[in-house]
Amino acid sequence: MSLLSQQAQVDLPARALGGIVVPTIRPESLGEAARLARDLRCPIVALCSTHIQVREARQRIGSNPAGMLAASIPVSPQGQLGNLLSFLTTRHPENDVLPSCHNDIARKRNTGLLLARISGWQTVMFLDDDIRGLTAEAVSRAAALTGKYRAVGFTIEDYPDNSVVCHAHRLTGANQGTFPGGSALILDVGRCDGPFPAIYNEDWLFLYDAVRTRSLAVAGPLCQLPYMPFDRVLRAASEEFGDLIAEGLFRLIHEGGDVADARADFWRSALERRARLIEQIADRLLLREGNLQEIGAALMSLTAARKRLAAISPLACLSFVRAWRADVDTWQGRLKALPALGTLTEAAKYLALNAVRGGR
Repeated sequence: MSLLSQQAQVDLPARALGGIVVPTIRPESLGEAARLARDLRCPIVALCSTHIQVREARQRIGSNPAGMLAASIPVSPQGQLGNLLSFLTTRHPENDVLPSCHNDIARKRNTGLLLARISGWQTVMFLDDDIRGLTAEAVSRAAALTGKYRAVGFTIEDYPDNSVVCHAHRLTGANQGTFPGGSALILDVGRCDGPFPAIYNEDWLFLYDAVRTRSLAVAGPLCQLPYMPFDRVLRAASEEFGDLIAEGLFRLIHEGGDVADARADFWRSALERRARLIEQIADRLLLREGNLQEIGAALMSLTAARKRLAAISPLACLSFVRAWRADVDTWQGRLKALPALGTLTEAAKYLALNAVRGGR
């Protein structure tokens, strides 16, 4: 059963893109996103981690008549933003073993959602700084689809957007697909009312309700800059809990189930399936000819993933999913209480962002 609608050619009324949000720790890579924003005549927001990154982001974005914002999102936001970004999932015990990068991307994307809401944007695009190949025409066609779908994504096929374990699976010669995610995603702001949880695959969980209701469309393929998935052994370990949760929940959708069906016995079976998968990939890699250094690094990554998996219990999975669904309800209440201020500048002031602003 396909979870996606291939709807790139549907003739729908045009919808202007409200703005582009780029979560980044590499402001030197913002050139492509800045060009796209200028071509679309829409604002661009660069959400950084440090004040130094903000200053460089401002230089990279340059002049944008439609408006720009570069802001740093601290690890522990204070005031209004801190209250809005307080979630059960962030305090979940499994977060104690997560590297900061997974929390960082969730904070930035949720801040982008808040800015879009308060600014009165109908649509927003999340775009990672390593995505290449997008044109204003392709984005405009995808934005029009939000008149029918909650979310419209692009599949990243070159370089494939997968977890480390999935890259190892592909390295064995197996067919490994990709799924649209937050790296290039256009949303109908008014209908996307869940937060990005602090977990690897946060975009899959954000899109869960859109996928379940068949309201996620794919607008075509894109490419991202290549990276070495096996260069840091602990990367696979950091992804394992999120991979397990996301794969499990999407498996339920395939089977016609829902979150309520994800009980302890379901997660016990999911853990067993995941362990078998990792071991089968490792067995195939051991028989694989090719770059011995790459295969060796992949096997070490699988070892780290398997060790992390062994420490995850069905209770941890169950409690995280329950916390996530509670956060969705909480977030919806917070969104309803937000003011509609109409401009990016006023939205940034409301959230007390430490920001550099320009234009509207």
